[in-house]
Amino acid sequence: MKLRHLQIENFRGLRSLQLEFGDTTVLIGENNTGKTAVLDALKFALREVRSRKGCAFDVYDFHLPNASAEPSAAPPIRLRLTFKEDQPGEWGDERTGRLSRAKVLQVDADGFSVVILEVTGQFDPVTNDFTQDWNFLNLEGQPLSNLTDSVLGQFQNEVSYYYLAALRDATRQFDAKGAFWRPFLKESKLTPDKQKEIEVMLTEVNDLIVASHDSFSKVIIHLQDVNRVVPIAATTDVVSIDAVPGRLFEILAKAQVSLGTGTGAKLPVGRHGEGTQSLAVLMLFKAFLQTWPQGTPIVALEEPEAHLHPSAVRTLWHLIEDIPGQKIISTHSGDLLAEVPPEAVTRLYCKNGSISSRHLAQAGLEEKQLRQFNFHIRHARGELLFARCWILGEGETEVTLIPELARILGKDLERVGVRCVAHRQSDIGLYLKVADCLDINWIAVCDNDQQGTKDQKKVRSALNGRVETDALFVLPESDIEQHLCAMGFGSVYESLLSTDTQANVTVAKSDPMYWDQVTKAVHRHKTAAIPKIVELIRTGKIAVPSLLERIIKEAIKLSEGV
Repeated sequence: MKLRHLQIENFRGLRSLQLEFGDTTVLIGENNTGKTAVLDALKFALREVRSRKGCAFDVYDFHLPNASAEPSAAPPIRLRLTFKEDQPGEWGDERTGRLSRAKVLQVDADGFSVVILEVTGQFDPVTNDFTQDWNFLNLEGQPLSNLTDSVLGQFQNEVSYYYLAALRDATRQFDAKGAFWRPFLKESKLTPDKQKEIEVMLTEVNDLIVASHDSFSKVIIHLQDVNRVVPIAATTDVVSIDAVPGRLFEILAKAQVSLGTGTGAKLPVGRHGEGTQSLAVLMLFKAFLQTWPQGTPIVALEEPEAHLHPSAVRTLWHLIEDIPGQKIISTHSGDLLAEVPPEAVTRLYCKNGSISSRHLAQAGLEEKQLRQFNFHIRHARGELLFARCWILGEGETEVTLIPELARILGKDLERVGVRCVAHRQSDIGLYLKVADCLDINWIAVCDNDQQGTKDQKKVRSALNGRVETDALFVLPESDIEQHLCAMGFGSVYESLLSTDTQANVTVAKSDPMYWDQVTKAVHRHKTAAIPKIVELIRTGKIAVPSLLERIIKEAIKLSEGV
């Protein structure tokens, strides 16, 4: 059974959030936008709330809107999960029969089977304590009646939910009591005779080891005196030294996984680096799900990229794809995002004090735009999808210079989530469509030439009620280089002229076309001007151009206003 919709109300930082889930859903967003809360909400509904008694929710699971808010006055937590077939009859007669007998199955007008589970938590002023409740709902959202108390447990047995958190301790996970390692240790197909034969061989090995150490005999003699003071055994064979466990279950309990190193030595997995340990636990998790499949599980992975090198992260996605079940993944990695199908991406973001979600599948990218998105954003700069605001510039000069000018002004664009994006190699319309789909704020800086006019038209058509002067900044000159020349940095570009390129400048300095010819003559080396421009501004010889300062301040305003 696959989860297709989740509604969360008043759970931790989530006041009201609705999410749609595909077969694979990748949650992105800044810290504290609710990614972990979503995974934990599912854990409460599908694992931890088992009855109407007690309360699995902690006081800090309730939504506290301000510093003075009390959990006892918080509105009720409400988690509503909708499971639905992708095709009528997909769940099969056996499962639908069990759900029908439990009286929780609904069938919509199109013949799709649906189950809606709602789990709640609230403060009860009568008992002066927190309580929990659950209900199954009809298609109109009303609670179903005449359900037995065992129905929730029956349904939770139908849905397997596995959650692997970001903190993955290999030592604990590969312990004999580890949830995913223990089943492998218990799995034995040995016959009693074969088990007896192995244990006899283990005894022989142990006796051989003990016999080779004469000092062991002295220990045995002295420890036997324990029985003279405190009777502990009815036989004379009071003491034995077990260099090797004598019984099969004992030796399995001590089994450990070792991995090779660059020197050829093998070390226990818990002795390797954090990245290797994290990956090993993830692969153990995968092996567990593939070895003991239980229908179509819901698999939640928090930051699978933890501690891994970027190159390894890109390879990791192909391993994750092979994990069986419906997958819900949270990530902070642009490298992982580079391998994720666009339709799987869901962005969580904070706006007006509330967490909302947007799905990249809603962008409606045409075939050409999808190719451009994959090449220019997803594969090359997946981290752009984590930003709060984009400054869209035509080329290298804008995206290199603007962050430097922001630092001179005492502003850190990265800290406030502003990213500068060059759109020259693709289409500004693509970036506008993706940004609007994911609710990423944007500012466009357009040239004043023929291509710039086309870009301005696309920007104006994407304003959607925004004030044009706050979103579209058109350079007075034909491009950014000529604007910088007009602002007093012409000498920098002149210094880049060589004997050969000087011949391309055919007009006098007083001619309106002079700076156009200069910047075109040094076109291949124009980025070399940036450090010199920055130095002139940093030393106070020339001020930051007012237009660029306005762009920086407006971008920060948009970013900090979310």
